[in-house]
Amino acid sequence: MTTLNVLLKDILQLETDLSQFEARFGVKSQDFYDAMMRGDLEEFDALDNYRMVFIEWLALYETWLSFDNKYRQLVALQPVAIQIKANLEPVYA
Repeated sequence: MTTLNVLLKDILQLETDLSQFEARFGVKSQDFYDAMMRGDLEEFDALDNYRMVFIEWLALYETWLSFDNKYRQLVALQPVAIQIKANLEPVYA
């Protein structure tokens, strides 16, 4: 399995985890992240249950951002067609 495959697998798992937060709170992770960075969610700091959940969500999203950036760097170095060809199953006649 190539580095790109492993990274993509990790990204997809993170997206699955993030989607649970998105469904629970009704906002996309990018919007949550933007609100956190602006300080719009400070009112939840006093609520221990939400503070810990938000810290986890924030950490997952920041990890996703990092992995997505790394993925884009790797794809820029290796054309997509080559990656796809490397993952095609052999066709037997």
